[in-house]
Amino acid sequence: MNLDLVIIGSGPGGYKAAITAAHLGAKVALVDKGLAGGCCLNEGCIPKKTLLHLASLIEDVERLQGRGLEGRVKGDFPAAMKHKDAVVAGIRDNFGVWLRRLGVRSIGGAARLLDSRTVEVALNAPDPKSGETVQVLTAPKIIIATGSQPGEVDACPTDGQRVINSHHFMYDLDHLPASVLCIGGGAIGCELGFLLHQFGSQVTIVEQGDSLLNTVRLPERAKTMLERKFKRIGIEVRKNLTVAACDKGEDGVAVAFSDGSRGTYDRVLVAAGRRPYTQGLGLEEAGVRLTPEGFVDTNEFLESSVPGIYAIGDVKRGPMTANAALHDAKVAAANAISGAKLRPNYLKVPVVFHTAFEIAAVGLAENQAETAGFEAEAARSNMGGSGKARAHHDMEGLIEVVHDSETGQLLGGCIVGPEAGEQIHMMAAACQSTRGLWFFKDMSYSHPSWCEELETAIDPYTSAFSNDEKDLFRPGIFAGKA
Repeated sequence: MNLDLVIIGSGPGGYKAAITAAHLGAKVALVDKGLAGGCCLNEGCIPKKTLLHLASLIEDVERLQGRGLEGRVKGDFPAAMKHKDAVVAGIRDNFGVWLRRLGVRSIGGAARLLDSRTVEVALNAPDPKSGETVQVLTAPKIIIATGSQPGEVDACPTDGQRVINSHHFMYDLDHLPASVLCIGGGAIGCELGFLLHQFGSQVTIVEQGDSLLNTVRLPERAKTMLERKFKRIGIEVRKNLTVAACDKGEDGVAVAFSDGSRGTYDRVLVAAGRRPYTQGLGLEEAGVRLTPEGFVDTNEFLESSVPGIYAIGDVKRGPMTANAALHDAKVAAANAISGAKLRPNYLKVPVVFHTAFEIAAVGLAENQAETAGFEAEAARSNMGGSGKARAHHDMEGLIEVVHDSETGQLLGGCIVGPEAGEQIHMMAAACQSTRGLWFFKDMSYSHPSWCEELETAIDPYTSAFSNDEKDLFRPGIFAGKA
């Protein structure tokens, strides 16, 4: 079958690349040996968001007891997991329909590169017309979008029963564990740990670093706020600590820690990062170079060492998030089909965490901006002054808008609180606006709303700039940049 583009992997990166290429007029085939939608749809973003929405509702109702609501609400974990399955199945059942409308051919099977232009697919089921079990696809351009899989901790290997990872959690966990140790204080550990706590598990999170969500994209205030809330609601956080050994038994898992302490838990959730999925694809045989860590080695245009073969998302170096994969997809698909040499810029891509708080950031954090040579300053506002926050009786949270104190150029920011993942798009738009910091002043807001607090945060700074009559460079940091 002759095509313009073959994409291996149907997660958010592969799916978005297929749509982007199809809109550019390309003939596209999308191949995946597993469930349509990849990790994000089946065991990542969508099921996690479904369950975390329920977890947050439990907190909302609890917080409003005696303020117009009466009657306690408790989580039903098995029912929540069934609801999650129904949501995922509903989206997955329409996956092929949406692709067919754009003329994208979706093929179920294990793909393997035969050379730089040829992909052999061992079909999951025989072709209903020809009866063939193998199909050969030919295209001048190929995109590898096979994603990643959960990482392991040598001292505590997963068995899918007592010691599980996020894959086992979403597919196999059918009852609520009495107690859980989360190994890793990143996104998976903090999000699933909060979820389990809300439904009634006793949760401990152990993190080898000195903070949760240990990424330079988040200010320390946001991380500290999360840690304080975890402590207040009863989630134990132990930092600068690793697991030395695990002893699995019928009644639980006995864990020894690096400081000599011990604990016993009903389940252990290994949430210590992810590793790229590159095995069995014929990459090295086709000449595609891999890094020592197993990632596909790509250049600034997301092209591999073999011209015409691109890699996107978790399978290459870079942020291992669905948001980054979607960004990569648009860049690689455009480069593959149109020849336009676009480059990814992950500072333009929001990072979002949904845990005891929703936390989102985009652009440069204050310390990053200082390192980059800006005279960085952060305009801050707490949710305590927000009319909507008070109406919801949900006043924990903050807004931080990072800008250059000399010019007013908008550099990035962070939001902690309700709907932070939605509000951050306003921040991202401002970073790419020619108005920069003044983007927030140009807006007319609904009242009361969460987003109006962005203007509240920057008001003193724009007023000071105007009063000083400085010759300002106002565009956001990414204005006019691809």
